[in-house]
Amino acid sequence: MQVNVLKRNERTTAPKVSLILLDWSCRESLHALDWLAKQDVPRDQYEVMWVELYDRVPQEVMDKADVVITCGQEGMYHKHEGYNAGLLHSRGQIITVCDSDAVFPPDFVASILRSFKLDGSGEPVPLVLMHYEQRSQSEYPNGMSDIRELRNFAWFPLWPNVGACMSIRRSDAIRFGGFDEHESYRGYLCGPYDLGWRLVNAGIPEVWHDESVTLWHFAHPNPVGAFCQPFKRKMWREVTYPHIKHHALMAVEAFSTGRMHPLQENPEIHKLRMSLRRIGTKFEEEYAWMTGVRGFTPWQRFKLHLMLPFEPLKPLYWRARSFTTMQLLKILKVVVGPEIYDKIKAWWHSVRDKKAAPNTES
Repeated sequence: MQVNVLKRNERTTAPKVSLILLDWSCRESLHALDWLAKQDVPRDQYEVMWVELYDRVPQEVMDKADVVITCGQEGMYHKHEGYNAGLLHSRGQIITVCDSDAVFPPDFVASILRSFKLDGSGEPVPLVLMHYEQRSQSEYPNGMSDIRELRNFAWFPLWPNVGACMSIRRSDAIRFGGFDEHESYRGYLCGPYDLGWRLVNAGIPEVWHDESVTLWHFAHPNPVGAFCQPFKRKMWREVTYPHIKHHALMAVEAFSTGRMHPLQENPEIHKLRMSLRRIGTKFEEEYAWMTGVRGFTPWQRFKLHLMLPFEPLKPLYWRARSFTTMQLLKILKVVVGPEIYDKIKAWWHSVRDKKAAPNTES
């Protein structure tokens, strides 16, 4: 994957929230950018990041997003790789992964700041903040500009859609390896809940956000995986791995077993995570950097196993020249054990006595 940053956030003030919006050359409408521009907090408190998994970038995105990234993927898309590209280039203390074609209420960003206790000074509290998302079978109405117009449409009952939108601390995302880039997450069935559930396993509390600041999602004109749609062959082709009730199998397994780190960690996130470690002594640093990300090689492990039975002989190797005969004999007794040592001793005495005996043959 070749990541290219086409536009950077040039504001001098670091934002508090980084909103990561993903596209894989499929978005028919870019209205999310307009609703995010209407937030009721100062504009420098959040940044809008648009991550394109392939290479299509409409001019409207270049004009309205703060950060624009292309990933240059080929074949079946991998959303988690795009999430990680956004994570690595984000500047906010909080990252929010959300649908890139949703309608956002004007107090959406402000509600995130309140939830993380970041509406004043200080550091954000650890939290996995899951956001509700309303779904409709109606298509997005062109020209809608007032949030109150949403009441004119029919909406499905609210349910906890873990794949829609999630906010977490950036530091927690890095600390636990970012979004899992394992091959099983390629295609349609994946989402931010992979990382969110692993953070819950680590003891970070999950909270579902106030329903009053839910996102609103209209139907796609030609849906691939739209809500409550009948089976479609194109959607089926984008489901590349077995799943549990349309949740990624490896994410469910991680949640159920308590696993906290990804099966396949992004190399740049691994490097960043390792660089943030604080090691107490020079002595420990030798062990902290002894292997790469893959650990000891099979050959290294084989050599260590091979050397294990000979460890008692190490003192002979390092200090043999300075030992007296009696010290060497004591070490030999420890190595072979008293019973074998006594047999060796008896054999040696017999050889010595035989040599010392006078020759009586004539």
